[in-house]
Amino acid sequence: MPHKLLLTGFLAILNLALWAQGTVIWSENFDSVTTALPQGWTQQTAATDGGWKVDGTSAHSSQYFTVPARAGKVLGTNDDKCNCNKSNEIVYLAPLDLSAQSGQLRLLFDLFFLKGSYQSKVESLKLLASTDGGTTWKELRDFSGTGGWRLVMVDLTEYAGQANVRLAFRYDDAADWLYGAMIDNIRVVIPDNVIRARLSGVSAGKYIPAVPTIITTYNKVLPGHQVALRGVVQNNGFPAITSYEIEVKLPNGDTEKYAFENLNLNLSQTHTFFIPYPTQLGVNNFAFNVRLINVNKVGDDDDSDNTGTASYSILGVEPQPNRKVVVEEGTGTWCVWCPRGAVMMDYLAKEYKGMVIPIAVHNGSSNPMRLTAYDSEFSKLLGGYPGGLVEREQDIDPLLTSATEPNFEMSLIEHLTWPAQVIMTQNVDWNPTIRRVSIRSSVRFLDEMNGDYRLAAVLIEDGVRGTSSGFNQANAYAGGGRGPMGGYENLPNPVPAAQMVYNHVARALMGGFKGAAGSVPTSNPAGSVMSHEFSAVVPATQNINNMHAVTMLIDQATGRIINAEMTPIPFVSTSSPEVKTEPLRLSMAPNPVVEDAIITVQLEETADVHIRVFNAMGIQVAERIYDNVSGRQFLPFQAGSLPNGMYTLVATAKGHVVSTPFAIQR
Repeated sequence: MPHKLLLTGFLAILNLALWAQGTVIWSENFDSVTTALPQGWTQQTAATDGGWKVDGTSAHSSQYFTVPARAGKVLGTNDDKCNCNKSNEIVYLAPLDLSAQSGQLRLLFDLFFLKGSYQSKVESLKLLASTDGGTTWKELRDFSGTGGWRLVMVDLTEYAGQANVRLAFRYDDAADWLYGAMIDNIRVVIPDNVIRARLSGVSAGKYIPAVPTIITTYNKVLPGHQVALRGVVQNNGFPAITSYEIEVKLPNGDTEKYAFENLNLNLSQTHTFFIPYPTQLGVNNFAFNVRLINVNKVGDDDDSDNTGTASYSILGVEPQPNRKVVVEEGTGTWCVWCPRGAVMMDYLAKEYKGMVIPIAVHNGSSNPMRLTAYDSEFSKLLGGYPGGLVEREQDIDPLLTSATEPNFEMSLIEHLTWPAQVIMTQNVDWNPTIRRVSIRSSVRFLDEMNGDYRLAAVLIEDGVRGTSSGFNQANAYAGGGRGPMGGYENLPNPVPAAQMVYNHVARALMGGFKGAAGSVPTSNPAGSVMSHEFSAVVPATQNINNMHAVTMLIDQATGRIINAEMTPIPFVSTSSPEVKTEPLRLSMAPNPVVEDAIITVQLEETADVHIRVFNAMGIQVAERIYDNVSGRQFLPFQAGSLPNGMYTLVATAKGHVVSTPFAIQR
């Protein structure tokens, strides 16, 4: 399946206000270079494209590695365009004479480097230094990735007083097809002591603390959920920023101050703050005037870039009673972007507890968590990974920020405002001796609903861990180049199994992906009640203490999940007494059936009982009516000429309908 790339609003560090000055003692901006490399520079490469070279950003760009535009020339190597051997590509700078320097020194340069990955291979870029003519080298920095140009600073103080300092950049494509690296405006400077801070990116939107991020395209939110004021503080000076305050003026005239301390922001580094504000029912109009003050407890030597404004409007809505919304996530251990799906599913489970039913459907032949019966049908509905369905409607992304496409949470909020058509309950029994889960699913119809509706049940497990490499999680967010993603930016690619915990994992599917044929009658008057029974054996490798049972009512005409219920195992329902009265009960033994079986019917009052049998295609294959049945009755059943396979037994009496699956196996 294709991968889905998350496009986020990362800011390229361009055209900043006042940068650190200092005293420049050497520089190279490549604009006057007319050869492949500046004079005195050399390189080591096995690439067929010539390796490192100087050119404009458009000439350096390729289909999957587009270099953000800037004036003049830059030094770069493009592995995407070449797709050749760049596993040890080193460019050596001309020797630097720093013998006259005795104090602090800094190397500054602009860098565009993704630290991208492909098929679990990760590219790298390192800065090396030598003082013995290149005989031995020391690694000074292994660079992380970002989504745009950024200023990088490396401390060279230890080389002050040295007469023959060699610096080199080493790019490694991990012997695979990756991206590349671009460098510009290299200089060695003596730093000054001027504090320079800048406030940028001031905005407001729906707050998602799990990432953390804000999204400005939400138009609805539940009361009490948060909108946040966001901003980015960047250090544009040499002294580290250790603290600052944000002053916020609200429309009512109130002024608030928020302190951020225990920081260590070096030159060009940033700190993003989020200040949350709860929402109320109805229209919420937020407006903020923001000012950066008291940098390092003393202030900023230039405060001309320390202000910003933001506004945001959103509608607070209430969820409808008895609504439980199923969110099915398509994921896989092989999928480099799927960590954002995992982050959002955990966030929804916590933020919308009791309203959302999260199910992670794992994909991939080598994925030990794949439930084939589920994934083989579910994957047909997805355009890529990560992706998912909210109540089996359109394929959507967990966290897209598009104004025209919803994400998991936006769609969930919308579905929660739809009135419930049915109330669902389930009683779940656990037999530890044979490790069998039995589910009695019940539906009370609030509206008249006639047609082909079916019930399906799922067992899901939290806290799933493994020790084999199959439990490693591919991770495109490693290194931070794609921005924050719930901590995955601080984990490697792939994340080893020892560091991974998987939640909401689909473990068993009962009734099939579309539900059990015949599990729901075709005619359901408002107020009517029906029940169906499911069962599954849980392998010893799965932890029943971390599992939940889920029942879903599925409309076959649209494919949509009408409503659902999720409970721990075991569980006895205490809600909706109209459902739990159980005036009609049904069971069959033995199951599977070889030739003969006994149907047990129990009624609270005398009634005619209509018995029907449906095959896996929903076709009725047997029928019989028993008159004046009362109490517990044992009715004979003969498989006769019915072929082996799965069937559904349906009993109807005085408007009550119950069903149970069984198999014929000779």
